[in-house]
Order: sequence, then structure tokens, then C-alpha cells
Amino acid sequence: MEKILLFVCFLIFSQIVYAFTPITVEEYYESVVGLEGDSLRDALHNLIKDHVMYPYFSDSTVATKDIIIESDVDLTNPENVILIYSGRSQDKDFQDHGDNFDYMNEYGISHEDAWNREHVWAKSHGFPDMSDTAYTDVHHLRPADRSVNGARGNRDFDWGGFELEEVEGCYYDFDSWEPPDRIKGDVARMLFYMAVRYEGDGNTYDLELLDKTGTYGPKFGKLSTLIQWHELDLVDERERHRNEVIYSYQHNRNPFIDHPEFVALIWGEPELHPVVNYSETTIRFGNQRIGQRSEPQPFVVSGYDLIGNVTLSTSSPFFISYKKDEYPMYNLQFQPMDGFVNKQISIYFKPDKKIVYEDTLFLSSEGAETKFVILKGHGIDPLAQTLLSSSFEDGWDGWSAYSEASNKNWYHSSYGDRHFMKMSGYKANEPCEDWLISPSLNLYNYRDIILSFETAKNYEDLYPGIEAFISTNYTEGNNPEDATWIPLETYLSKGHYVWEHSGYIDISDFADDNVHIAFKYTNSSPNKATSWEVDDIEVIGVIKNR
Repeated sequence: MEKILLFVCFLIFSQIVYAFTPITVEEYYESVVGLEGDSLRDALHNLIKDHVMYPYFSDSTVATKDIIIESDVDLTNPENVILIYSGRSQDKDFQDHGDNFDYMNEYGISHEDAWNREHVWAKSHGFPDMSDTAYTDVHHLRPADRSVNGARGNRDFDWGGFELEEVEGCYYDFDSWEPPDRIKGDVARMLFYMAVRYEGDGNTYDLELLDKTGTYGPKFGKLSTLIQWHELDLVDERERHRNEVIYSYQHNRNPFIDHPEFVALIWGEPELHPVVNYSETTIRFGNQRIGQRSEPQPFVVSGYDLIGNVTLSTSSPFFISYKKDEYPMYNLQFQPMDGFVNKQISIYFKPDKKIVYEDTLFLSSEGAETKFVILKGHGIDPLAQTLLSSSFEDGWDGWSAYSEASNKNWYHSSYGDRHFMKMSGYKANEPCEDWLISPSLNLYNYRDIILSFETAKNYEDLYPGIEAFISTNYTEGNNPEDATWIPLETYLSKGHYVWEHSGYIDISDFADDNVHIAFKYTNSSPNKATSWEVDDIEVIGVIKNR
């Protein structure tokens, strides 16, 4: 009995010692008063690190989604949460339950309109595993419309781009995302918190803000833009509410909500200088028949802190127009309003020769770095026919997979509005040898036969990871190792999920044959593997008797 009493007393004492006692905001920051620069950053880091962690998923205890429901509650309707970016007030129970759930029957909404958790500092930028501390840090987790979350992806933050149809005032381009004005400061202050909270100690990543977009790894941008947003969109009641709720659970605060002046004391004022941006680095028109104008390719030129007009210029056989189907032009100018430009134009391609074209679209403005976009297209015979076109929008498009080794295989996937075939051997049960094989192609009586496709790669391995082949004796459904495969020379993605065009591969030597195209994936070990994506596969040819 005495031992039991001692144990109970110990438990009570432990609960008293480790119980959380909230303190005032003034008391919380007593140790950092008068500091600035790196001294302030270091002191804040020591103040907010070692927070209480909660599981990402749990049915038996408090999880991050439960905290989010409380922190992001609609203050005028406690049964709803406010979704970041869209700003929509939505029933807190209308959550994303995966693909095998009847959303229309249960909620009266589509799966795309359910809400899930957005990592504002994208988890792929430093902490991809659920066990990582930052993965479950609610200070940067927000409820988001599922499809809007998918559209944002892991882009950095910056001004301008295409307007997102689903959210007014939200813009995106190939490497950046601009949230609506009402949430810009919130985004900035969440990222400032993350950069200070995670400094590489305590088995966490060292997260850093860079003054650029197109970042990867434990980096994020764009710092100068985030500072601007912090100053344009001030802290409001909703942010203060979130901070208090998260503090009551995690026992740490976001200093940049409590003390907005800390931003300037650590990072200074943003250096404002004219900037010109663009929505894509490369515009590819693919195969286009000689003498025929292509379909328009949409393109956005944007800029901020501008002091002069933005000028765009290119040359034939490419041309530009402000509106679809307007008279072709090779020069356009846009006048900024309050230092900003965000204009969508159309770009066209009209080849006059059977060659591969490459040209440049220049973008310039006074005081800004001149930017350029690569324009590419392939002039083909007007009589060319499409023999194979696989964009995988609705599935496999007749392609098949064969796994020679490992429990992994090719699968259909998507990111944003792009669909593709994907393969990764990471955490397979053994090194992989997996084939993606086209349907049979009858090239009888064709000439000038051209194959092209695009690939995207991520991660590194001792092996290249993917090879392209063609075969004249493969039998569908059989082991591809039993057939003869001839390797094809092609350009492949260099990494970081950047799509690379293969070039135009002449396979005319296989005219009058039935052929299969294949991609073979290999990796060196289950713990060392590239990830490969394949898309927009096309084969064209011209009938010989024409």
C-alpha cells in the first residue's frame, strides 16, 4: 500500500511539474527585448523550438486536424472552418477521406471541394516524412480546398501568373504562387516562423528563405516578396486567434504575429527593384504542319516595382498577339499600373520548312534584368498523320506494364492538371526492372516517321533509371526480356521534376514493321532510386504513296 501511495504521489507531482501554464505575450518575449539581427533570430529560435508535437493522424487522441478545426474556425459560424486561399467557409466535417468515399451522397459536394491540410512550407522542401517535426507543426498547416491545394503544389511564393479559375485574385506560374491579398501576410508570417523555428538542431532540417523562386530541398522563396506581403497585409484578429489556439496545444508561438516588427529587425526592409517574370521558361509547339498556324499557346508576362513599360519581342516563324486570333505581331508593350503588370497573351508558331525551329521571346523593362523564354517547334510535312498520341489524360492509353523484378510497377498519376505514367523503385523489396510498353504500331507504308515524348525526373541513383527502346519482335503480354530491343538516343530530364523534351527521334528505319516502344526502369537498390515520369508520347509519319 505504501508503494502504491508513493507512485500516485509521484504521478501527481509529475503532472504538476510538467503541466502547461500559459503566460502573457509580454512575459513570453522578455528574453528577446532589445535584440536584433542574428542575435534576435537565435533567441527566438531557442524560445519557440521543442514544441509539443501531435500526430498527423489519430482516432484516439488529439491530432493536427483537430487543432486546425479549432484554430481555423469561422469566428462567425463555429461549425465551419475558413479555407486558406479560397477563403470559403466550409462545414468542418466536410473533410477529404480519400478516393473511396461518396462525397456527393454524404456532403453534397465533389471530392475536389472537400478540405485537407495544406503545408504552407511545402513538405517536399525539407521534411517529406510524416515523422519529421515540421510535418505536423500546426503553425504552417491550414485547411484548404483539395483541388486548390493540388494546384498550388510545392511552388514558391511570388507575384503574378495565370489567374486560378477557382480562386479570385490567386495567380500561379511554372514556379510560383500568389495568394489573394487578404492572406498574403498570413503566408509570409508562417514562412518566417518556419525559417526561425527549424535551424538544423534537434534532428530537424535547417530551413532557409532565399530571395528567388524555383527552390528545392529545405529552401523556400521569395524572401523580398514575402517581406512586402508582410507589410501590405497586416496581422488581423483571425491570425491572433490561430496563434493563441496553437500556443495552447504546441506551447510555442509565432513571434511574427505577436511582434510584426521582428521581421524588419531580422531581415531588414525589402530591396525594391524592377522585376519581370514569365509563366513558362520554354514554350513547345511540337509537330506543326508547314504553312499552317498552330493553336495559340497562352503565356503570362508579369512584373512588379516597375518604372517603365514591359516590352516583349520575338521573330518569325513565332509571333505573338494580345488577344486570340489577332493580327500577328513580333513586338508588344505593356504599361505598368502602380508598378505592376500581369498580362496574358497568345503565342503562335507557323513553320515554312521541314526543320526543328528554336527561337527566343525577350522580355525587358527599364532597370529590370532582361528575361528570355525559349520557343521550340518542329515543321513537318503537311501530309503527316498521327500514328500514336498518348497524353494519359484518362488513363493508360493502351500502354501496359511488365515487372521483371520487384513489387513495384509503373502507374498512372497526376500533378496539378498534368497526367502521366510514373515509376519509382524507392522502398521496393528488391532492385527494380520494370517496363512500360506501347500498344502495337503498324508502320507499314509510312516514311518520315518521328517519335517524341517528355520525361521528368527526381532524386538521384547510380543508375540513370530509365531507357527508351523500340522492338520489332515483341509479343504483347509476354516477358519483354524474350524480345530484341534497340536503344533509342534521346534527351532526358535532368531532375527536380523539370520536364524535358526528348527531341525528334527518327525511327524511319522501322518503316513497314509492326513495332512497340518501351521505357525500361531500373534502380540500384530499394533505398536508392530515381523517380521518373513519362508524358505526351507521339509518333507521326507520312504515307509513302503521297
